[in-house]
Amino acid sequence: MTAEEAVKCIKSGDWVDYGFLLTQPIALDIALAARKEELSDIKIRGLMHLRPLEVLKCDPHQEVFTYNSWFFSALERKINSNGGCFFTPMVFRNKPLYYERYLDVDVTMLTVGPMDKHGYFNLSVNNSACRAIANKAKIVILEVNNKMPRALGGCNEHIHISKVDYIVEGPNLDLIFLPPTQPTETDQKIANFVMQEIVDGACIQLGIGGMPNLVGSMIVDSDLKELGCQLSVKMIT
Repeated sequence: MTAEEAVKCIKSGDWVDYGFLLTQPIALDIALAARKEELSDIKIRGLMHLRPLEVLKCDPHQEVFTYNSWFFSALERKINSNGGCFFTPMVFRNKPLYYERYLDVDVTMLTVGPMDKHGYFNLSVNNSACRAIANKAKIVILEVNNKMPRALGGCNEHIHISKVDYIVEGPNLDLIFLPPTQPTETDQKIANFVMQEIVDGACIQLGIGGMPNLVGSMIVDSDLKELGCQLSVKMIT
């Protein structure tokens, strides 16, 4: 169906989840914004969104749409500084558990890759807690973007069509890619200290920003040969 038809299921007072990063809906966000005069008290949750949200552009004073972010992108920091959204503190590894045990989701709207021959839509690069959100949601709306890469895993990286209420063909926009942040002189000094502590057999978690990126580059150029590595998202600074 069209995005305009799909968002008709959203009613005043609903909690609506937009997913994270590249799962941010585009056509559905525009369609929901167009319903501003019909609705009230719509609470939206998201995380590290990269594109401006139409629901905020049309409602800067949050008369209808209240946006809550689990973790700010640079864009969301700017919106927050102008009073346009709220920050919700959390421990990221517990995020699926929050939805499973404590949170209500009336509607979730997620951008996904195209359905495969077995009836599964892939959550692509943002599968951390999106499956838990979809499992909890009373209504699941998927916006398909054929340019979303396919993520493998075999567990919670997909949603079957039998679990989906509405499907919308999105505008198939190119995915946003932000160039790496250039490390500062301070980042270089910290990275040098960190490298002195890394030995073969260590397990490394790289975080977000110029300094973690620099450490990763230094590891590649080092003599270290046996490392475990846990990577967190490195797209936002």
